[in-house]
Amino acid sequence: MIKNRLYKKRTLVSGMPLLVLCLLTLMSCNKDFENKIDLSAKSDSLTGYRAPKVLYIIVDGARGASVNATKAIRVPDLEDNSLQSYASVSDESGLPATTWADMLTGVKKNKHKVTKADFSGNNLANYPMFFKYIKDKNASLRTAAFASTPVFSTNLVSNADVNLSFNNDDAAVKNAVINELKEEKATVVLAEFSGVDRAGKQYGYDASVKAYSDAIYQTFDDINEMVNTLKQRKSYEAENWLIVVASNQGGNFSIPPAQNDGSLFSNPLLNSFTLLYNSRFSYQFFSRPNAAAVPYEGKAIVYSSKTIFGTIPVSESAIYNFGTTGEYTVQLKMKLLKRGDLNPAIIAKSDNTANSTAGWSFILSNGSVNWRMQLAGTSATGPALDLDTWYTLTGKLYMDGTTRRMKVFTNGVLNSTVAQAANGTSTTAPLNIGYSPSYTTGNDASKLITDVRIYNTALSDDYIAANYCKTDVKPTDVYYKNLIGYWPSMDGIGNQLMDHSPSKRNFTLTGAYSWTPFNELSENLCSDLPDDIYTRMPNGIDIPSFIFGWMGIQSLGLNLDGKTWVPTYRSINP
Repeated sequence: MIKNRLYKKRTLVSGMPLLVLCLLTLMSCNKDFENKIDLSAKSDSLTGYRAPKVLYIIVDGARGASVNATKAIRVPDLEDNSLQSYASVSDESGLPATTWADMLTGVKKNKHKVTKADFSGNNLANYPMFFKYIKDKNASLRTAAFASTPVFSTNLVSNADVNLSFNNDDAAVKNAVINELKEEKATVVLAEFSGVDRAGKQYGYDASVKAYSDAIYQTFDDINEMVNTLKQRKSYEAENWLIVVASNQGGNFSIPPAQNDGSLFSNPLLNSFTLLYNSRFSYQFFSRPNAAAVPYEGKAIVYSSKTIFGTIPVSESAIYNFGTTGEYTVQLKMKLLKRGDLNPAIIAKSDNTANSTAGWSFILSNGSVNWRMQLAGTSATGPALDLDTWYTLTGKLYMDGTTRRMKVFTNGVLNSTVAQAANGTSTTAPLNIGYSPSYTTGNDASKLITDVRIYNTALSDDYIAANYCKTDVKPTDVYYKNLIGYWPSMDGIGNQLMDHSPSKRNFTLTGAYSWTPFNELSENLCSDLPDDIYTRMPNGIDIPSFIFGWMGIQSLGLNLDGKTWVPTYRSINP
């Protein structure tokens, strides 16, 4: 929707004289840059100054999915001119004291130390609620807090000119806020409502539960009254109001198995919502990421035999000689783009990938469409590989009594088992990826290769079957300590594939390589959730940072944990 609006703006100005267009462009760019640093209104020769003010409403226990399902936001333009998410995620503890503290301090519990219902052992003296910094900027700015829950008021609110609680009476909170908004000096107003949470505890936290949905409707009716009062202020046209409506968390509720993707997004207790409104904001909706279908994404090298490949020199690659005894595993992911011919190498430590040469290799079979692992004169063959498809190729060497055997797996499925029939499996050749000399020239295959691992042990068959699809390996993995080489191969910059194992043997790239971006879903891959997935939408912990920007308060030295969000404006005028 935002893109469409921006496109319309461009088409509207396309016929303007060049000078006018340039002036508008300069004004827009300067204003946008200003907003990214300080969201508060500034003196403007065209429109004058509008004083920044904040109405911050916390709705306890309002599960984001349920608020969305009820369509309870019926305040004119509150939904159309806001950043909003119904998939926000609160602290994993699900403790109201903690989630409130997150929303008021902008830091996590490891800093504010609110981890108990009675608030004992907290560190709010060093990480106070956001009123303090408003007062530090200008002590004359009026701050007021009205809470339905007494412990909220007594334990979290500080530096308030007005701080009142109403013993679970939401109607009294609403009336107090309305009276405050009629005060000429009202500047920052905080309200906490508990009725939705109380209904959820008694009847269930889901929109299908009438008592719960009725409580949501009632709270948003109260919000409607407060917003209407705000807009009726005599000085409203000279003020620049940010309205924040958010829940501290959701509540426990059993959801159908089909709705559970195993992520925190599927936990009703942690499912909150966040709405940041100003009359100038463009609509921005942050949807829930599909945690059940995480793409494999990054930048990798497209290897072209003989022209683009990577090398670890002989002086550093001796640890990848497999000798005639001992156990090892090699595993990697590959997407074949062009088959080539004459036994193109995928990865090899061999002077020559011809069958009788010392060393080992993964190669594509000449005259066929399959792949195989070679160890000197012994080969174990895998199945045919389709083009443009991701595969995990695994080869392992293990001891069976006094006999050394070799197994190969494709996507975790065992393809072949053979006994080693030749010695001389150590070599002075470098370790190459993407190419290695063969019995003749050619080898013009093209492929993406990532997630390359070499272990100094034989992974169990069950482990390979259960974990082949994973696109990285964590330090907590049972075999992590056995890695002697681990190259995710998605560095994205530079001329090396960095080794993430303790060995620190990096591949150096050769040829006219480039880092090729990709973003793909594959049934053969199961990528972990990105580290930032729970911060891809506004969350409660982000709100203090947004308020500081709105009020023109520099927050760089406050050690906040919240993410900074920059709204898209439909109007550049304050």
